[in-house]
Amino acid sequence: MTKLINDILSGDATRVWSIACAIIKLRDTAELDALASILDEITSSTKNLELGGMLIPNDKHLQFALRKLRYHRDGEGCLCRLYPEYMMFDPKDEQAAGNVSIDGITYLDGNWIDFYRCSCSICGSAFKVEEREYHYTWWGWRRLA
Repeated sequence: MTKLINDILSGDATRVWSIACAIIKLRDTAELDALASILDEITSSTKNLELGGMLIPNDKHLQFALRKLRYHRDGEGCLCRLYPEYMMFDPKDEQAAGNVSIDGITYLDGNWIDFYRCSCSICGSAFKVEEREYHYTWWGWRRLA
């Protein structure tokens, strides 16, 4: 935990970007609690930090990590509700981490994945997850009623 905190507060662009990406995937409640408890300090120490990035500014990852910590701190609900806000949640990785189950895959032309049907392992919410590609693969999560 100390490494996470030290890295996110370091002011070093590479370390901050790396830890922001780790926070995005983080599900451990105690670690999220610890990070959320110093959210104001994290926000202040990362403000105006140049993180670079090619196709997507790396600041987008940091801003989503901060959003996740606010969401957790404020007890807004299951973390799966954040899936639609970030296009880098690969359903296969989320299933491997135990966060969702992939209930079905629909293919285009028998070769290309069109979308997944997923269910949250915590709250049971169902999602349609479109898989798309441009310069990289991305996923559009939509919560189903």
